[in-house]
Amino acid sequence: MLFASDLDQTLIYSARSFRLLPDHKLPAMSVVETYDGKDISYMTDHAIKHLLQLTSQASFVPVTTRTIEQYRRISLFRDVILPAYGVVSNGGNVLVNGVIDQEWNQKVKSNVSQMCLCTQDILSQFGEISHASWAGSLKLADDCFHYCIVERENIPTEELASFSLWAKSQNWKISLQGRKLYLVPAVVNKWDAVLYIRNLLEEKTVIAAGDSLLDLCMLEQADYAIAPRHGEVWESYSRGTLPISSVQFTNQAGILAAGEILDYVSQFTAYKMQA
Repeated sequence: MLFASDLDQTLIYSARSFRLLPDHKLPAMSVVETYDGKDISYMTDHAIKHLLQLTSQASFVPVTTRTIEQYRRISLFRDVILPAYGVVSNGGNVLVNGVIDQEWNQKVKSNVSQMCLCTQDILSQFGEISHASWAGSLKLADDCFHYCIVERENIPTEELASFSLWAKSQNWKISLQGRKLYLVPAVVNKWDAVLYIRNLLEEKTVIAAGDSLLDLCMLEQADYAIAPRHGEVWESYSRGTLPISSVQFTNQAGILAAGEILDYVSQFTAYKMQA
C-alpha cells in the first residue's frame, strides 16, 4: 500500500494555520522545520507517532509543491523519517533516496514542450492582467512552474478567472493558495508522479491526502482519499462547486486534522493487513 500525502496544511502547519478553537488546548507538538533560525512548521506528537508507525506498514511518499530546497528544510524527513521516495516541485521532480530521478524529470520536460503552450506565451498573457498593486514578481520553481506572492484583496477577480479559463485551454493550471498564485503546466502534476512511483514499487493501492486544488488530481485518482476540513478542496466542496463523492473529509480543521488523517490511514492499513 502506498500513502501519498501533501505536506503544508495537510500534515505540517505553520503557527498561523493551526486553526485551534478557543476551547482547544494547545496539543503537544514538535518543530519539523526551521528557516533562518526561526521555527516555522509543526506537527502534533500524536501525528508524528502515527506517521512513524505507518512507515513500517505502508510506503509513505511525501508529495509537495515545494521546491527541492524547501522540501529539504523539513527536518522530520531528514532526521526522523527517511522516505525512500518523495514528490516535489508539484510533480516535476521525484526524489529517490534524496536524489533527483533524472528519467522522470526529463519525461516531464518533454511532455511540457509537446503538450503545453510555451511558457513565454503564458507569461506574456499573464503580464496583460498583472499589476504591482496585487501581484509580486514571478519566480521560477525548479524550472517546473512559476508563482508569485499576491495581495488577495486587490486581485481583479474576473480578469484572473478569465485568464485561468484561457490558460486551462492551453493545458496550464492556475491555482491561488493563500497568498501564492501558481502558474503550472498541466502535465506537471502530483498524480502522474505518484503513479510513476506506484509502478516502480508495484503497489496496488494508493491512499492520498491533500488540501489544495493542486492536490485534487491525486485525490480523485487515488483508490482512497481524505482531505482536511479546510483549504481549497473543502471550500470548493462546501460551496457546491466541487461535486466529489470519493473524498472523505476530517471532522476537525487545522493542525488537529493531521492526526485524524493519519488515524484514518492507520485504521485502513490495519484492516487491509488483516483481510
